[in-house]
Amino acid sequence: MARVLGALKAAYNFFSGDAILLSAAVIAFALGWLLAHISLLLPHTGDAPDAVVAVVFVGIIALGLFTSLRREVAGRPRQR
Repeated sequence: MARVLGALKAAYNFFSGDAILLSAAVIAFALGWLLAHISLLLPHTGDAPDAVVAVVFVGIIALGLFTSLRREVAGRPRQR
């Protein structure tokens, strides 16, 4: 069990290392997929343009990076 938990922790640290970044990436992919396939949910609308999907995806990723960076800066006192 300890080896499995260690492997999961190693994979988490490799891919993200931060819960905010991981959740932002999951939300970005899910929302991007949903926007790209919105015509399946709403019958009389077309697919969202690729530019809209890209802007939303990059915006959510950037927001996650900004939030994570802000938390890191606020949590560490400045040392000289």
